[in-house]
Amino acid sequence: MIRRRKSVFLTLWLSYILILIIPVTVSAILYTNMENTMVQNASRSNLAMLEQVRQIVDNHLQEIDQMTVQIATHPKLQTLWTIEESEKYIQYDEAVKALKNIRSGTGFVNDFYIHLRKQDVILSPTLKTDTDTFFTQLYPYESKSLEQIRSELLSGYHFKTFWPVTGIKDNSNSKKVIQTAVSLPLGENENVWGTLVMNIEDQQIFNLLKQIEWAGSGQMYIIDDNGRVILSTTGGFDLPGGLFEEIVSDSGYRKYRAEGVESILSHTTGQSGWKYVSLVPEKVLLERVNEVKSWALTLLGLAIAAGAIVAYWMAYRSYSPIRDMMVAIMNGKQAADKPLLVNEYEFIKTSIAETLAEGKEMKQKLEGHIPVVRTYFLSRLLKGQADAEALEEQSLQFMGVRFPHEYVCVVLIEVDESSEFIRDGSEREWALARFILFNTSSELIGERGYVTETERNRLALLLNVPDAEDETKRERDGMLEQLKRLIEERFRMNISIGISSIRSGVAETGRCYGEALNALDYRIIHGVSSVIHFEQIGEMERAYYHYPIETEAQLMNVMKSGEYEEAVRLLDELYERNVATHGMTPEMGKTLFFDLLSTMLKVMNALKLDEKRLFGNAPDPVKLIFNSKSAEDMHSKIKGICSAICHSVREARTDQTGRLNERLRRYIEDNYADNALSLTSIADHFGMTPQYVSGLFKKQNGVNLTDFMVEVRLREAKRLLGDPRLTVLQVAQQVGYATDIGFIRVFKKVEGITPGKYRETLLQAAEMKDG
Repeated sequence: MIRRRKSVFLTLWLSYILILIIPVTVSAILYTNMENTMVQNASRSNLAMLEQVRQIVDNHLQEIDQMTVQIATHPKLQTLWTIEESEKYIQYDEAVKALKNIRSGTGFVNDFYIHLRKQDVILSPTLKTDTDTFFTQLYPYESKSLEQIRSELLSGYHFKTFWPVTGIKDNSNSKKVIQTAVSLPLGENENVWGTLVMNIEDQQIFNLLKQIEWAGSGQMYIIDDNGRVILSTTGGFDLPGGLFEEIVSDSGYRKYRAEGVESILSHTTGQSGWKYVSLVPEKVLLERVNEVKSWALTLLGLAIAAGAIVAYWMAYRSYSPIRDMMVAIMNGKQAADKPLLVNEYEFIKTSIAETLAEGKEMKQKLEGHIPVVRTYFLSRLLKGQADAEALEEQSLQFMGVRFPHEYVCVVLIEVDESSEFIRDGSEREWALARFILFNTSSELIGERGYVTETERNRLALLLNVPDAEDETKRERDGMLEQLKRLIEERFRMNISIGISSIRSGVAETGRCYGEALNALDYRIIHGVSSVIHFEQIGEMERAYYHYPIETEAQLMNVMKSGEYEEAVRLLDELYERNVATHGMTPEMGKTLFFDLLSTMLKVMNALKLDEKRLFGNAPDPVKLIFNSKSAEDMHSKIKGICSAICHSVREARTDQTGRLNERLRRYIEDNYADNALSLTSIADHFGMTPQYVSGLFKKQNGVNLTDFMVEVRLREAKRLLGDPRLTVLQVAQQVGYATDIGFIRVFKKVEGITPGKYRETLLQAAEMKDG
């Protein structure tokens, strides 16, 4: 027995360790993926920094191109190769001054000079000298003779030609530069007069390369479009063997073995065709990754050790109750009618047997409560809280529930109108109504489903049907139509029915119940005492309704004007477009009508209408709409509110419109000189909409407001044009025009002549009058 107990303990411990191994394995897999991701990120980071260097150098190369064009097209410099020696009107010192004014924007070009081949002269921003003096005394090369310079640099045709880093001496100071040459004039490869040479200090590019994190630990190369190494951090100008074939693509990164060392090769290509290559040892690039890896392995080892200890403790703790129970059994503490327990499993077996016996006893007690249990189960099943597929067949049989077919459908029946059956609305009468509905429904569906109460005035039918074919649907609809006709004709109760779709599996009951609820909600659109199928509304649901701001503004304006017929036309159009087509959800329908009610309340507030005087003892408008049972009812009540508002507006309107018209005319005549005067500003001044002001003015005066404003301004302008001391611009500004251009255009459009011609006519008439 001791050996068996030890084996149980060992089994528990190994089980816990096995559970521990699962997350450890998953963590190892995740870490491997994370490590690969970190390697990829490190490589991408290195390439991104190389891309930044490439972009900066490309920008500087574009600057060199711009500088070349600036020098080649400078008018004073062009004469050096466009005018014959005997005809030159420019002195060399003027050319030097012109070069001095041309400088690189960022100082990327250290210095530059022009070599004139026919004269064998060097011109720079600081001096003019001959070629021998310049290259032997002023700018001697460390590794090139004068003959090499003449043959490579100063002869032949060059267009954006670059040479690798070379050393020169400048004022006794040595420096290394990258040289580029362009033949002048630009584009002349036969008749070349000179060469523009620019020097770029390699230190400027080295400073850019230092921004790359691993630049000091690897090798950096810049290769021109001819495949020559222009610059390298190694000081050499030869690529490692086979490297050039690895960088034929525009950009990318990959592993590469250079001189026996595993490295990460990154490269990118600039707009000029230069290639920027980075070769970093893998151990340098992945130094941080390896640090994380060592820490992760250390922590993993500690976690495994700690997990083994915790597993041992949990196994010991789990085994302790079994051990204690076995000790109690061995000490004779077990009941006398129980057999002697020989091991832990026997004890568990006995406990299970006792539990089953208690279950049978409990089942006997529950047999008297089967209807209540069945109702509770069906309610939970409809609401998706019970998993019927997880229940055993025996449990379903115990509750009297059986689902012989695969498909289910839920039907909700709700009492809409019962005033002829229920007189005082007492609970006793409602209980009787539910009893009638329950029994009538149960008789009609028979063995095809179950009926349960969900609310005070609502029942749910859970139908179990063999398939989802059209014949089954017609049979179901016929049964429900018969039930509806029987309830309405015999018991005088109007009912609405919401029918879900037919779905496969009892597990879909909760979803069917939700569909039936959604269908029943559409009663507000279809009206009371209707039968609504979920399939009919599925394709009509949308998340919005049509009530644009323009329509609301138009509705508010016509109500403020008391035009009830126009307001009703707008309301009917909104109802037809949104509701009559059954193309919106009940929630959107309610929101639409509350939005319309909000418009009514805005108009009442704007007109300062007294609600009690307007509606008398009628219910509050919000409650009136909220208690409506259908969209048609809401629409009728909204039109009633609109009628009351329009009637009140018409009663209050006497000579108010005439007084407002006089105020508008007076305001225009007093402010015509303001160039900001417009229909919008006038409407804002009077607190009205531009459309309302325009319509009112047109109706009262027979002319548009803007035309009247032009008439007042031109009348004053004609008077001012009689004064010859005023210019046309001054006249335009005094009558409200910012410039004389708009004034002249309007004047000519209305009078047929320009203001100047009109003034000439006035002056001629005055002269004729004076004799």
